[in-house]
Amino acid sequence: MGRTADLIWATILGGSLLAIGVGFAGGRHYGTTALRPVPLPAAIPPAEIRPRTLDRALRGSGSFDAGDDDPDPYGDPDHAVATRPAGWAPPAFDERHERPRVAVLVVGADRAAAALAPFLAEPFPLAVAITPDLGAPALRAAREAGKTALVDCGGADLGAIVALRRAGAAGIVCSTADPARADALLAANRDGFVFDDLVESDALYRAARAHGRPAVSRDVVADAREESAYVDFLFAQALAIARRTGVATVAVHARPGSLRALERFAARADRDDVAIVAPADLTGSP
Repeated sequence: MGRTADLIWATILGGSLLAIGVGFAGGRHYGTTALRPVPLPAAIPPAEIRPRTLDRALRGSGSFDAGDDDPDPYGDPDHAVATRPAGWAPPAFDERHERPRVAVLVVGADRAAAALAPFLAEPFPLAVAITPDLGAPALRAAREAGKTALVDCGGADLGAIVALRRAGAAGIVCSTADPARADALLAANRDGFVFDDLVESDALYRAARAHGRPAVSRDVVADAREESAYVDFLFAQALAIARRTGVATVAVHARPGSLRALERFAARADRDDVAIVAPADLTGSP
């Protein structure tokens, strides 16, 4: 009986050891199989990218207007208020007996030509900088609205300036640091009005004065920043200059926000008894 029991237990023990051995061997096989890297599918090459021709222009659609190669000459807040060269303001001004005068110049219409029309509809005098790119249609619209059209001569071809002057532009507006360029601009402008924006220097204004041409310079750029409080403040500076010296000039971009600020400025000027006039009306007695 005892030997039979030993045989039974030996059989059970042997079966258990055999099962453990088989399980260990099988686990190694399946574990090794699971750790084998799965082959990746073959890479699919990207579709061919065909080159596309881009036509670029200096202005308008497809241009680099917003790039560094076409900066806004009136966009630097550090130059918002210029130092006025001597000679064109009244030698003496008494606000008790004379009315201050301000001339407004609309610039940047070549960057947003559609925004120019509301400015032309304003009831008070304005001057408009017309680039050769805008050409005769913009010049004609400005004149029909009773505004002063000035050729934007910054970088403009002399022949284009002559053509626009013949078409009815009253003069030129720009600046240059090159005396030879200033003399060439005066020759193209003939006896027209000169508005030196002082962006580069006052060489154009000085040349105009030396040749006896009517000329003024820019005092303020009101909207170098497109913030209503900033624009209103700069317009107020223009009024202060006019009340202190008798005359002032202020440039403003052809933008909807600037138009609203200009209308606020016009209402304040009227309350303060400051006249908004054409630039040519600044060079004579009120």
